[in-house]
Amino acid sequence: MKNVSFVVLLAALSVLLWGCPYKSMIPLSEPTEYVNKQVLGKWMPKSQESNAHPEYYVIAQKDTVRYAVDHFQYNENDSAYETKLYTTWTTRIDNIQFMNVQQDGQREVTLYRLDVMGDDLMILYEVTNNIDEKFTDSKKMQEFFKKYKSLSFFYNGDEVELIKVRK
Repeated sequence: MKNVSFVVLLAALSVLLWGCPYKSMIPLSEPTEYVNKQVLGKWMPKSQESNAHPEYYVIAQKDTVRYAVDHFQYNENDSAYETKLYTTWTTRIDNIQFMNVQQDGQREVTLYRLDVMGDDLMILYEVTNNIDEKFTDSKKMQEFFKKYKSLSFFYNGDEVELIKVRK
């Protein structure tokens, strides 16, 4: 029973961590930055390391400027992993890299800050969903991000450390 409670807690935390970033009907930019081969591979949240069935991501190159991301989450009821598919690309504003994330089949784009910390660690920060501005073009959104990107309140409080799985 204790193990089931722990899994439910981890699932709830996962929803909290990944459920409330800023979403937009337009991207921060169209895909133009080349794929960083350093981020390709299998990654999992560091908080999942000791989990028997950890959540994880497989990041592959979709084309020269976009990534295909498969997000695997274990479903206890089915005793199997469920998969969500995403297309992502990056937008650099000054020295900060943002990730545009679009679930396959959806128009809406979710935005994260992405810090690549070498070959084995990436840190994701959710752009806060407290942004009231509605943007009609990417250039105006980029100007807004440029102005506020370095302020701590521009991001939700939790960061997610992703570690590379080398198996």
